[in-house]
Amino acid sequence: MRALYYSLKVLGQINRATLLFCKYVTIFLVATITIVVCAGVYWRYVLNNSLAWTEETAKFLMVWMVFIGIPIALKTGGHAAIDALPNALPERGRQFLYTAIYLVILLLMAVLIYQGWGFALNARTQNTATTQISMMYVFGAMPFGGVIMFFVSLELFIKAIVGIFTPSDGVHLDEIDMAKASPE
Repeated sequence: MRALYYSLKVLGQINRATLLFCKYVTIFLVATITIVVCAGVYWRYVLNNSLAWTEETAKFLMVWMVFIGIPIALKTGGHAAIDALPNALPERGRQFLYTAIYLVILLLMAVLIYQGWGFALNARTQNTATTQISMMYVFGAMPFGGVIMFFVSLELFIKAIVGIFTPSDGVHLDEIDMAKASPE
């Protein structure tokens, strides 16, 4: 049991630092997307001379933003969820359910990392239409975000296992205060 608590502590520290990085990258990406889209609108409708690269750039930045933002939402409980079943279960049953859920997420993330890596490698010879950068950089968001989400899911999986034996130390999504859920 001490090994679980120790691994939970180490994963928690790694994930806190990683999610803080993801938070700032996501903020930067949102700001960049806003600037790129506004520039595209300004050039198209005010200057009557559209920029070819703005739509493509905004789209690819949004892909990265999503794959970097998903782990933050998972850790903070920000995903949409139906909580009728977990709330109907006793605490140990709820931790068993969370263990199963996070195990499925871990398996899906392993598939996403593996397939995403292959997808990115296969796309390395393709270039984007207007900016002419390799599609590998665009598709690289899948394995990158998948690895981060894998570690967040692993932490929550271990926390749910601990919660089976010590329910007070388990996953408690209903106690997350979204205003304070920032991974700082």
